[in-house]
Amino acid sequence: MVRLADRDVRSAVELVWDAGGYNGVEPFPRQFLEQLARLIPADVIVGYHEVEARRPWRVAEVADIPEGVPVEIQQAATPFCPQDPLQNGVHRGERRVLKLSDCLTRREMRKLDFYHCVWKPLGIDDSLRVWLPAPPGRARTIYLERGKRDFSERDRSLLELLRPFLIRLAERADQRRRGNARTILTPRELEIMQWIGRGRTTREIATVLVLSPHTVRKHVERILEKLGAKTRSEAVARVFQTG
Repeated sequence: MVRLADRDVRSAVELVWDAGGYNGVEPFPRQFLEQLARLIPADVIVGYHEVEARRPWRVAEVADIPEGVPVEIQQAATPFCPQDPLQNGVHRGERRVLKLSDCLTRREMRKLDFYHCVWKPLGIDDSLRVWLPAPPGRARTIYLERGKRDFSERDRSLLELLRPFLIRLAERADQRRRGNARTILTPRELEIMQWIGRGRTTREIATVLVLSPHTVRKHVERILEKLGAKTRSEAVARVFQTG
């Protein structure tokens, strides 16, 4: 870590102070990302991803500025994602802050299909990423993308300095989300979620609760709708896991 200027440390403290006032279920809302991009300039994209760490990786949560990578670029990039040395799933246990330029020179980048499908169309010449602790089977990262010049050691040191606070912000959002989830579910729905969390099937839950499988499925559909979850495992994570 390089020695940071006093003004950089003050700006980082202000970022953390402001973030302490967030009370929503998003760990890193738009105003936070905008402030982060001013502290560590990123002229292409700054964002937060939570993905299921499997192939193909499914995005569970995303917040970025500007609003997302165009669908056509995502589709074109899918076959070449393994060429990206900063894959979220691969580095989900990483504690260091890494730069794309740590892994590849510009010449090496331009030899890759991923460069022509993603980095070149978006104008990305370097990326800076930090990974945060995540529930089992998931990866969480904050990333900043820049064009024309590489991120500096000052930028890396600032993100390293912020990492413990970023972890705490994500944990607080998890706690608020779980609290909200438990509030909006009925006692019967929470009971069904407990059995799902123990690995029971629909038919097994129906037997234990003396319900029909159809009734259990309808309860599960309502639970997923209330929580905004796509799968049972995602719903369980939102209600019970500690993050």
